[in-house]
Amino acid sequence: MSSYSSDRKLCRPYAAGFGSRLVATGVLLTALGVWLPAQPSQDITRIALDPVRRYQLIEGFGVNYTGPYFRDEQKKMFDMLIDDLGVSMFRVVAYFVGSDWEVVNDNADPKSANWAYYDERYSNPVFEASWKGLRDLNSRSIRPVLALMGPAPTWMLEESSPPPRHKVCAPGSRMGRLKPEMYDEFAETVVTMAVYARRKAGIEFDYFSPVNETDCYPHEGPRIDPEDMPEVLSAIARRLNQEGLGDVKLVAGEQAVIATDYTGPILADKELMKQVGAFAVHIYGENSLDSHVGTVSRSQYPHVPVWLTEYGGSDDENRTPENEWKDWSLAVNRRALRALNSGAKALFYFNAFDDYEECLRRHTYFGLFSSAGHLYSQKKRYYATRQLFHFVTPGSQRIAASTDAKGLTVSAFRDGGRGTLTLVGVKEGGSNRIQVSCPPLSAPRQWELYLTTRDLNCRKAETLHTSAGSVEFELPEEAVFTLVGKRLNAP
Repeated sequence: MSSYSSDRKLCRPYAAGFGSRLVATGVLLTALGVWLPAQPSQDITRIALDPVRRYQLIEGFGVNYTGPYFRDEQKKMFDMLIDDLGVSMFRVVAYFVGSDWEVVNDNADPKSANWAYYDERYSNPVFEASWKGLRDLNSRSIRPVLALMGPAPTWMLEESSPPPRHKVCAPGSRMGRLKPEMYDEFAETVVTMAVYARRKAGIEFDYFSPVNETDCYPHEGPRIDPEDMPEVLSAIARRLNQEGLGDVKLVAGEQAVIATDYTGPILADKELMKQVGAFAVHIYGENSLDSHVGTVSRSQYPHVPVWLTEYGGSDDENRTPENEWKDWSLAVNRRALRALNSGAKALFYFNAFDDYEECLRRHTYFGLFSSAGHLYSQKKRYYATRQLFHFVTPGSQRIAASTDAKGLTVSAFRDGGRGTLTLVGVKEGGSNRIQVSCPPLSAPRQWELYLTTRDLNCRKAETLHTSAGSVEFELPEEAVFTLVGKRLNAP
């Protein structure tokens, strides 16, 4: 997670009849605590769904957390993240804020690991806390993404390097690049950690993300320029295969500055692409994933997914209710829907819970849960995020959803197994009267409406009935909403 990038950085049934019994003169919804004025018939926001037009399959939704912070007191929170929020993927940083635990070289041979050295490092209390948390995830049938962040050991870095030719978070940083002659040493450092995790700590995982935000050095990762990334990742891929972890797929990119092209050089390396399981980017602003998804889809590897492995709010120290609503609930979920509409197959919220960040040297408040005295409680952003994570299950497929209304962002999904259509939206102004239309043969007969507003926390507001494929209802000026419809006639 970069604070230096230019980009940045449970549902309970509610009163039935909300919306459908509104009268022309307007109505005061005292239970909601908001006034919804009457709208003239022509003042209506229209959303069109087309279940026949289908796009990417959703692999899942996830969260990030720093592994060494895991403790038994968090287990109830993890229960909620998985069973209530709907998290099915975790990206877990196994070591605080660096990949620099090999303070001195283990030996003079990067091809042969000194396991007496590494066993000592990976059994220390920092790593042991991570292994305990990862085993807990495994016990819940979750195979996490094993990730690293932060700088490499200084003895692997150049003393000085030419300025980067691409945009970076801190242009004035003098940290040198990872030395080419140290690529194998770096690969040994990170891969031995993955080997220990699987063979000695007993962690089951399929994806490995060995570097983080290498365009946001020195705090977030070692400096690795786009043209150098394929060679670094190739060294790691070779070492994974040498150590018998050829089944582990690399998560590649993990960049902070979305405009930088790390994806193209990686795609050009056919041998490396045998090991790449996903491309990853981070967004904390209003940038789009369109170019990255387009680059991958036009390549020889259109099956490789693009993941948004970090997204969230931009100002964690502004802890006012207004910022919690405007930024962390509305804007953040708008970014999530835009990423899905661009073709992302998985999203990972940053962060699961508030913690101390070593790179910032302060306690941070990026979490879905607050933490005070090891007591964890949901924030408003948790319920806003639940409107998407809980109702759109892994294996759902995004379908066409369109609106020309300003201040409204929508995304829709079909779940063939459950026979449902789900529409998720973020409303930030505009008409309060909403009409959702679907081809009559594929339209649900009824929808359930769930709302998160300034006053509501993911409440079921109403059951709506369709007429000629359309349904109308009222929303407050600002809301995160979800419509779930049972499709009795599937195309």
